[in-house]
Amino acid sequence: MKKFVMSVLVLAASLAAPAYALEHEVVIDHAEGPIAADYKGTVKIETRQVGAAGVAGRPSTLSCQWTARLDVERVAKVGSTMSSRRTLTSDDVASGARPGWCPSNPEAIAKLVDARGERVRSALLALVEQDRAALVAEADTATTLG
Repeated sequence: MKKFVMSVLVLAASLAAPAYALEHEVVIDHAEGPIAADYKGTVKIETRQVGAAGVAGRPSTLSCQWTARLDVERVAKVGSTMSSRRTLTSDDVASGARPGWCPSNPEAIAKLVDARGERVRSALLALVEQDRAALVAEADTATTLG
């Protein structure tokens, strides 16, 4: 079976509802000055075609299985001395299946992902929290080396 990969940007739909915006800002106090970090998320959807078309008189078993992945780009600055960029990923923030062919379902799948906006937002905040220690460690390393 072929594996179809499509990227669907749910960001536009998410920005319409501020609770699901895929952007977040953090300021962390540090000895060298405040660390300002901006996070911007993008949802990417991967699809996989399963099943087969039924012959005449038999039902079709075609189904499109989909999984949404969250990619978050972080840009951070510590005063004027350090700048840092990192990409964080959370796999399988949402998943499901739709009957039929994958190429005929991108809008329906995008709506399903959008309906799970709170789960996507929670995944974004979890990545931000996980990144906190790495961000402070980068700032400490830059302070030690500089």
